[in-house]
Amino acid sequence: MAQQQQAIHKFVLGSKELEGKTAEFLYDRGWYSITDIVGEERNMVYKSRNAQEAYMKWNVYIGRKKERPVPEERRRNENDRGSRGEGGNSNEARDYRNREHRESRESREYREENGEYRDNRRRHRDNNYKNR
Repeated sequence: MAQQQQAIHKFVLGSKELEGKTAEFLYDRGWYSITDIVGEERNMVYKSRNAQEAYMKWNVYIGRKKERPVPEERRRNENDRGSRGEGGNSNEARDYRNREHRESRESREYREENGEYRDNRRRHRDNNYKNR
């Protein structure tokens, strides 16, 4: 009978020496992990099935990039900022995309310039909306 070889499931994706220890970024059967190695001792720092998240953590851990807030944390921070009144309304950016706000702004620009360019641009835009 033919003897089958065992498949290799573990891969070292990255390795870096930091402050007297070695950090390894590993993939093992669907799991991504960051491990500290000091002498013979191995200490797992992080473990995840999400490759993108694990790679971001690895870059932060080895100092290649700064840590960014996770989208949920970012959203929570934006809501906190809006409720405290710092920097005005948290929906301020959305107002600029609002058609009513845009039209009032354009009519104001038209009056300020007292020219037909803005009026033609607005008419052209409205005709494009009708054709969609």
